Amino acid sequence: GESMTQTVALPGGRTASYEVIGSGRPALMFAGGPGFSAAYMNGDAALLSDVLCSYLIDPPGSGSSTPPADASGYSPEGHARFYEQVRQALALPEVVVLGHSFGATTALTYAALFPQSTAMCVAVGAFGIGPDADAQQGGEAGAEVEALLARHAGSAWYAAARPVMDSWTERMLAATDAAEMEQMMATVLPFYLAEPDKPEVAARMAEMTAAMKANLAAGQAWEGGLYQSVDLRPLLGRITCPALIVAGSLDFICGPAQAQPIAAAITGSQLVMLPGCGHIPSVEAPRQYHHAVAEFLSR
Repeated sequence: GESMTQTVALPGGRTASYEVIGSGRPALMFAGGPGFSAAYMNGDAALLSDVLCSYLIDPPGSGSSTPPADASGYSPEGHARFYEQVRQALALPEVVVLGHSFGATTALTYAALFPQSTAMCVAVGAFGIGPDADAQQGGEAGAEVEALLARHAGSAWYAAARPVMDSWTERMLAATDAAEMEQMMATVLPFYLAEPDKPEVAARMAEMTAAMKANLAAGQAWEGGLYQSVDLRPLLGRITCPALIVAGSLDFICGPAQAQPIAAAITGSQLVMLPGCGHIPSVEAPRQYHHAVAEFLSR
């Protein structure tokens, strides 16, 4: 059925907006960005609607959710604290947390900070090791980024998209409105898919682009230092719940070089690599993605 956006009151006169999709176990579903509203996760929620009742919560400053008091609220920890307040306000019991991209970074952070609130954690295309930490270890993630971007050099869109990707941080920090961030994301989105030139993939990409509403303050906080310095590994040892790490083998930014160290740092975690898949399993490998999550939840 049609789901409607609802709001819930949080402490200090703040609010959060969310919608609910599905009829399985209660789950908090976290969008990426940071700075994108939860609507682009509707495809994930619909795909998993038989196993999860997903609460798609707009992150701070997106949708009708109140922005944080300062930019540190846009960190993974800031997002996790916000979502925990929403869980309490909705009086939800232990939840499954499922996040995509930066939302997966947040899901892992949430599971580490709020073990009593977290039944299970699913991290899809997680980003955990920023360029500063990667460079100290020989730059494996950076090399993976470069190789997977170059795979697309023969595509018609590459010439326009590559300069935007290469100067992403500078352009984001210079942007003056959210429409610029949305336009930048639309320009580079093909890089996030293994086979963006397939017509059915291009059609889903257009739907996602239409649903992507950006919060420039969150994007600028991330590019202004949070992204460069992020390193989840010190936190990951605190995760005690069952954890599933899902990654595409051809994901240029959150692929094997990110997923393998994240999974290795979490006791008893399960890593599922989706062959031939980029950053968006709900579009590129829906059957395999659904199977992995459903099997994990049934344990």
